[in-house]
Amino acid sequence: MRHFQQTLVILLFSLHLSSFAFASETLILYYTRTGTNEAIAEYLQSQIKGATVAEIKTTDDREGILGFITCSFDQWFDRDAEIGELNITLDDYDTVIICAPIWMQNLSSPARTFIKQSDLKGKPFYLFITYGGRLKEENKIGIEKWLMEQGVDLKGVYGSAVGSKTEEEIKKQINDHLKNTELLGEKHETTAVKESI
Repeated sequence: MRHFQQTLVILLFSLHLSSFAFASETLILYYTRTGTNEAIAEYLQSQIKGATVAEIKTTDDREGILGFITCSFDQWFDRDAEIGELNITLDDYDTVIICAPIWMQNLSSPARTFIKQSDLKGKPFYLFITYGGRLKEENKIGIEKWLMEQGVDLKGVYGSAVGSKTEEEIKKQINDHLKNTELLGEKHETTAVKESI
């Protein structure tokens, strides 16, 4: 009988430990040219317990005027960007967040390429987008529709007009968005695109 009890205790302890191994993990990915989306990703990480942050990088240099021209051509011609290797395994994460800019009223080419080329099907997915001015309503809807066509379990698209905002104003916008998600353990209201101005 004592051997049975010891075996049962070991089994229950093993099951308890394995529940930690399969705990929900959140991956925050970002693409940035100016640093804004990196700052947003790092802020999100500070608010979401146990989240991991990684950068989506292109293989070509996108800084300066030549980088701007490359990005513009990618947007105009809907070209895929050359994405560098990530040192992460998407299967290790249950939830994915991407922070990326809007260029020419569409999701930036590096972020779009990453989403198209990655196996995100069925994963709870949040998109935090930034833009300098305004994003047209039909373009917001188009981005949301495209994401669902990629097979993600879209939980929300959250837009922030960051143009002349201070870092504190941007953090307030992100906090307002987080309140409408399940990321902090709260109930998510809708998959509609949210916007802060």
